[in-house]
Amino acid sequence: MHASTVLIADAVVVTGLAAIFGHRLIKNYHRKAETPNAFLIKNVRSGLVIRPQNAEIADGVPIIQYTPQNWECCTWQMIEIAENTYLLKDLYTQKSFAPVGEPIAGALLQQRPIGGDVHQHWQFNQLDDGTYTIQLVGTDLFITSSSDTVDDRLTLQPASSEADQRWTLTQQHPII
Repeated sequence: MHASTVLIADAVVVTGLAAIFGHRLIKNYHRKAETPNAFLIKNVRSGLVIRPQNAEIADGVPIIQYTPQNWECCTWQMIEIAENTYLLKDLYTQKSFAPVGEPIAGALLQQRPIGGDVHQHWQFNQLDDGTYTIQLVGTDLFITSSSDTVDDRLTLQPASSEADQRWTLTQQHPII
């Protein structure tokens, strides 16, 4: 097969794919870019953000800390359900997260489908410096970064004044 024949075949395939999926890709891009209240949630101490591990969509995936990226899997839509209280929806997986098992000190967080689970409700308490603590509603437990290591799991811990429980919000319009 000549190189020109291969190029023509490749061009036909690319043109066909663009015709079939182009509109969907554009629509998906606009949906991401126009999502209201979409934020990167970054820990003050570690500088890492909240994300499902490996951006997997399965239920039960660990919620970890990761290097900040302008990606859907690092972006959380904050859906207000009461004053300063939100359901967090990951733009990539379209899921939220809650503690594994009962909400006790040391509980790990895992991805879950959205819906009817009070353990998916998070109160954002703004501090004087503009950062936030993120408290599981109905408990005295807060999302805590346990290290400065990428892929380490986030936990729930009682309140402390340490930076491992302080978070910043950065408006996000992910590109992928």
